[in-house]
Amino acid sequence: MAPRVNYSDNGRAAASSSPAQAAPPPALAPNGAANSVASPPHSVHDTAPSARLSPRLVGVDAARGLAVLGMFVVHVGLGWTLADGSNALYPITAGRAAGLFAVLAGVSIALLSGGPQPPSGSAWGVALWRVVLRGLLVLPIGVALTLLDTPVSVILSYYAVFFVLAVPLLQERWKVVAGAALVLAVVGPLASFYLRGMIDDGAALASVVDTVNGVDPLQVFTGEGVVDFLLTGAYPAITWLPFVLAGLAVGRLDLHRPRVQVGLVAVGVAVAVTAYGVSALALWAVGGTGRLVGSTNPATGQAYTESGVADALHTGFPGLGLPTSEGAWLLVAAPHSGTPFEVLGVIGVALAVLGLCLLVTPYMSWVLYPITAVGALALTVYVAHVLVIHVADTGALDGTPLGVISDHLAVSILVGALLLASLWRGVLRRGPLEWLLHVVSSWGARRIP
Repeated sequence: MAPRVNYSDNGRAAASSSPAQAAPPPALAPNGAANSVASPPHSVHDTAPSARLSPRLVGVDAARGLAVLGMFVVHVGLGWTLADGSNALYPITAGRAAGLFAVLAGVSIALLSGGPQPPSGSAWGVALWRVVLRGLLVLPIGVALTLLDTPVSVILSYYAVFFVLAVPLLQERWKVVAGAALVLAVVGPLASFYLRGMIDDGAALASVVDTVNGVDPLQVFTGEGVVDFLLTGAYPAITWLPFVLAGLAVGRLDLHRPRVQVGLVAVGVAVAVTAYGVSALALWAVGGTGRLVGSTNPATGQAYTESGVADALHTGFPGLGLPTSEGAWLLVAAPHSGTPFEVLGVIGVALAVLGLCLLVTPYMSWVLYPITAVGALALTVYVAHVLVIHVADTGALDGTPLGVISDHLAVSILVGALLLASLWRGVLRRGPLEWLLHVVSSWGARRIP
């Protein structure tokens, strides 16, 4: 009888023998971790073809680690200053780091639910609830971080929505999921622009939003509620779900195959170059950035000047939303603008980065180990860096031996993340919050009818 296969949350397969056979000892993956043995009732497939044991996809960890480090650039100014006073790394990471993080969330959802072999039969319920429970567990963590009121736009609360909304497509073929991502990447931003315009104009929709926000406990207590998660927040599902679905589609491929890895790089580069190139051409065709001058700034309510437009295109619109007073804004690809060009461009960059990481990590494992360690402990590192920012903002470290952390916050967070993640990963393997999510979601999923 062929062994059953159960994929872990990062693509490592575990085989279990049939009930009539003696279970072999767990195999060791190349990173030294034992593959868990799946019991027959909870394998990903009721009947699955034979499959070889697959090593952990360290390249996914490397890409996730780069996403976290990229968010450090945006959150604490990690990088170096150019002659004009700007951060050299900001134009590279702004919007793209968070987008890569969201794409990799989709990859994780796919790997949690079978990787290239989606769940079927009774195992479907287990896979579904593992995904849903992880999302629900991340929600209170994100809410708690939001309540700290740091300058960081916390993405974790939105993850719960992303995970739940991705569930209906868990059993679909990767081409169907990729098609849904492509359609939403175009339709979602257009719908967002139209709906937010109705809210900004004070139309009937504005009163509906006010009513919903008034009874939404998350909105009342944290300032971010259901309407934010779906439409008006920093990472609304209407424009961010395409990232997650793109990752879900990618996670259904056999990411261990070099051909797939090279294909991700090639497709990613082609999509990114096309999206950013067409955006530039389209904006030029309607009169360039001059067309945007005079439109209303959603942050101030004042008209944009030329310098204001330039600043907006550089820094993006985190937490504000794309201006709805001028349709030409839909042609830009600025960070967090949520236009079709920005969404597709970021997806392209994310696919290229993931493919490149999958290609190079087998040959540079020791060099990249600190980055892959950060990626493997991404949730813990993300939460920890927000907590450090909060403590530094309160001034609690000033005048103490730890005051150097506040004085050199960006470097302290970078060095601390790389060093502590490497040590923890080397000794205890799974991060504390990653362990909590794994244990609780796996335990709960097996007990929900």
